[in-house]
Amino acid sequence: MELATAEEAAIRGGREISRASRDLADVEKSRDPAQRWEFFVQCQFQALKDFSRKNNCLLTSAAMPKNNFGKGGMEHEIFHHPQQDRFWKATFPNLAGFGPSGYFTPGGYLRRLRLSNLIFNDDVRFEGVLERPSGASIVTSQQAVHPHPERFVPTQEEISGLLTSLGFEQTRGTAWYRAADGITLGDCHDRNFIRTPVASIVAIDVQPVLDDGHAFEDVIPWPSTLS
Repeated sequence: MELATAEEAAIRGGREISRASRDLADVEKSRDPAQRWEFFVQCQFQALKDFSRKNNCLLTSAAMPKNNFGKGGMEHEIFHHPQQDRFWKATFPNLAGFGPSGYFTPGGYLRRLRLSNLIFNDDVRFEGVLERPSGASIVTSQQAVHPHPERFVPTQEEISGLLTSLGFEQTRGTAWYRAADGITLGDCHDRNFIRTPVASIVAIDVQPVLDDGHAFEDVIPWPSTLS
């Protein structure tokens, strides 16, 4: 399922969607007041669960791929679906990932993935919401990226070549910036890229951030069916 469809469901929460409510997805965890933040997270998770139930993608553990690789990084539990050759990712229960400033809302998490799809031509899809005793998890999937059998860690020159070809310029350390749409990429080091068997370089865990003053809808317009 398209990420935008799930993102809209999370933000809408059963109400008519507005520009103001869309903007909530861009906000990472506010330090004060915490109760307001928690309220939005709970509402969006509940909206996603209702949406998933209605669309037959409210998942149980039995519906997840059997190949469970356990914790992958600080945000997800990783599964492999051999028939699809896709990696499924389930966020930790009641969480929706985090960025440089804190934790995301469910809508913000899905929005970040849509931004990655645009930048890197990825195919991340929404699979549903996984219900388990410890809470709800957002489940997405993407095509498996297979490493080069001899050298799967790219050089910094190879990473720089990829990002330069995408219109980014290095600003400081491992951060890169694209002025055309105000996107910053952080953590662009060799552990977040894979060199494939055909020697192409693929980003696997690079977090894009949209600068203040850049309207998200100008960078990634909502599909016309969601307007």
